[in-house]
Order: sequence, then structure tokens, then C-alpha cells
Amino acid sequence: MFYENLKNNTVVVTGGAGGIGVELIALLRRAEADMLIIDPHAERLQQLEQDLSGYGGKTVFVVSKLDSVAECRDALSKAPSELIALVHLAGVFDPDPDNIDDTSNWDSAIANNLTNAKDMCLLFAEASQNSPITRKIVLISSLAANRGSFDHYSYSAAKAGLIGLTRAFSRRFAPDILVNAVAPGIILTRMPAHLLENRADKMKAEVPLQRFGQPSEVASVLLFLIGDGSSYVTGQLINIDGGAIHS
Repeated sequence: MFYENLKNNTVVVTGGAGGIGVELIALLRRAEADMLIIDPHAERLQQLEQDLSGYGGKTVFVVSKLDSVAECRDALSKAPSELIALVHLAGVFDPDPDNIDDTSNWDSAIANNLTNAKDMCLLFAEASQNSPITRKIVLISSLAANRGSFDHYSYSAAKAGLIGLTRAFSRRFAPDILVNAVAPGIILTRMPAHLLENRADKMKAEVPLQRFGQPSEVASVLLFLIGDGSSYVTGQLINIDGGAIHS
């Protein structure tokens, strides 16, 4: 079994109440992993907690925006068992304003897509430094980091930063922690809904597979990257975009 390493160890999932997070959690249940699920949306977390009420593993739910080192450290301290993996799904995706004097969206995009990823990675490494087992970190970049997005330049820059962070941390934390990233294209979750309102057909035509991705198709790659089967994979970016990067 390629996921034996996850059994009875804690996988930290930030942004766990989102579409991809929910699909990943379903897979982690089958792998019998313990989970620390972090999300800023209390109502969504509460619903997820109800859905997982019959699960036999240890699961802790934390409402947090992860907007400071102290808040990230506090959230990580609630892990119910030994840390094995961090999947950092947390992030924001908002269009940039026309007013160049308004830097609020830039500040938010960097803080919520890049800075908290840096903080969580460093704190995860610190908290698990005495562990004898190989740990895994997976960060979530984006097709926008590879191709750019004219009305989401702040998001594009932050997600490109995550690729550099992945490669730097894969060297910094080796050989104890393997660090990789995925770059999803348009995935049918809440996040890109505003983007698809008027452009869905045009954007779909740019994807060689002629469709958008499902959250489960990202979750399955995430599970591979934190499982035993990826034991010689680190510092890599995996595109999950239906071939859009090449179109």
C-alpha cells in the first residue's frame, strides 16, 4: 500500500473546507490518517465536522486565517498525533482593482497565498524536527503562475512565489522533508466562479482536454505526493490543468 505512512499520523490540511480539501479528506479517511483541518470559515468547518462524525481516526478542526506566525504555530500545536504531512490549500483569489494606488489586493494576495505558506512550512519543519520518519509538504501553486492572468496579477505573482519557495525548501529541509507543489488549472470549486461567469466557453476552449478539472482530480495527486509512492520526488511542480499550460 502506497499510503501506509499516513496511517495514525497527522496530515495537516489548510483550507480544508474548500472543494479540493473536502475531496482530499475523503481520501485521507480511506488511508486511516489522523487529520488537523484548518480553515477560516467556521460554518463550513462545522459542516465538515458533522460529515466526519463517524470517522474512527483522530481529527481536530481549527478555525484560523493563519495571518501571523503566532496563529500558525498555535494551529499546528493542535495536531492529534505525530506530524507526517502538510498540504497547504489555503489561499485567496480576487481580481485586482484598476486603481493602482489601491494596494490592498496585492497585500492580501501575498499575505494569504505566499507569506502564510512560508510560515506554515517553517513551523511544520520546526514542530517535526525530531521525527524519525520522512515528512511531506505540498504547496498549491496555479496555472496563473505559469501563464499569468491579466486581471489577477497579484495572485499570479504570489503563486509564482510558491514555486520558488517549493524549490528552496526542498533543499533546506532535505533529506528529512520532501517538498513539492502542484499547479492546478481551472478546477470546479467556489474559488474561480467569478472568473467563469462570462468567460467559461472561451477558457474551456483553451484546454486541450476541453473541460475544467474536478476537485477529486487534484486531490488524488496530492495524496500521491504525501504517500509512500513519492519517496524519491522533491522540489517538483506538477501541472494539473488538462494540458492548458501547453495551449
